[in-house]
This record gives sequence, structure tokens and C-alpha cells, in this order.
Amino acid sequence: MNQGKSSNFHSEAWEKESEKLVYRKMFGAMDPFLLKSWNEFYKNLILKVRDLDLISKELILLCLLTYTKEANGRIHISRAKEAGVTEMQMTSAISLAGTFSTFNSYDFLSENWSKELKLTKVLESYLRSVEQSRGELDHKLCEIMGIACHASKRSFKGMQLHLKRAFLQKAKVSEVSEALSYLIMVSSVPTLTDAVLEWSKMADKGLCPPPYPNMNS
Repeated sequence: MNQGKSSNFHSEAWEKESEKLVYRKMFGAMDPFLLKSWNEFYKNLILKVRDLDLISKELILLCLLTYTKEANGRIHISRAKEAGVTEMQMTSAISLAGTFSTFNSYDFLSENWSKELKLTKVLESYLRSVEQSRGELDHKLCEIMGIACHASKRSFKGMQLHLKRAFLQKAKVSEVSEALSYLIMVSSVPTLTDAVLEWSKMADKGLCPPPYPNMNS
């Protein structure tokens, strides 16, 4: 999608910033080996370049942290800049978080006022807002952001919508999987579990590729 600076550069910046995080200080005081193991896990999860490059990673995280209103996520602003994220890209990612949150209105209407309103018009309005907010960000990346954000709050209708749209944009299963894996850091393992279960249900219905092969074995 994008090209970021080297993972080694980013890792060095992360090492410096991570020293300020109080939970890591607590881990170190409780069990230095635990801190070392956690840091290695975090590096592999967040900093290792797979299908998502560093810029895409940081844009997804900025969007997700804004959506979940994580004040301590400010650390990723400097990390994003160090990775090569532009001011315009950052603004778009943050704006998308606000737009994704408006899906709650469509969700409410579909459950309660579907007989009185033409919900297709409401959904079209939401999608127009998403398109406007993404600016110059890659369309596929935008849809992956939507998947992660909606999954973080168990907004499964929103997650379903953006899953379908992401795969229409030729998203890879590995890209979507990686974005969802960030929920371990931002939300919780149970939240990630529910997201993968929801994805699996969609795959069972033939609506999208499965999260992993031999899903039913």
C-alpha cells in the first residue's frame, strides 16, 4: 500500500518511547523476563513488516486509537511521523475514525425504524462520508481500517460491511488478519476472538474468504 521507513529505524524509536510506558515499568519490576518476552511479542506484532508496511500499520493504529478514544495512544503520533506518515494522511485516518462511529446511527435505525425509513439512503450517506473522509488514502486500507474499528466495539454489522468491501478491493486475508491482531493491544483478546468468529460466520455463508484455511477442521 504505502512505503515506510525501515523497521530498524522504527524499532529504535519504539525502544526509546516504550521506556516511558508505565505498564512496562510495572512488568519490569514484577518480572524482568516477562517484560523482555512482552517486548519481543510487541515488536513481532506491531513492528515486523509483513503485508502491511509501517505507514499502513501506523495509519490503522491512529484510526483505531482515535475510534476507541485511547488517550495514551498519543505515542503513535510521533511514531507515525517517524515512519513517514504525512500530515494529510494522519488527518484522514483520524477523520475516518469519526466517520466510522456514525455507523451506530444506521445500526440503530436498522433495528428499530426499518419500516419507517429507507435505510439504503442512510447507508449510502454513511459510505459517502467514508469516501470523503479517506481523502487520498488507499481505498483498500480505508476498508481495513473500518473492519478493525468496528470490530473493536463489536459493531458486527459495520465489520461485515467493511469486510465485504475490503475483499472487493482485493485485500489479502493476511492484511485483514494483521489489522485485527492489533485489537490485542487496543481492546482485548476476547474482542479479537469475537471478531474472528464473526469473520468465520461470514466465510461460512460464502460472503468472503475465511480467516484461515481448513476453518471447519
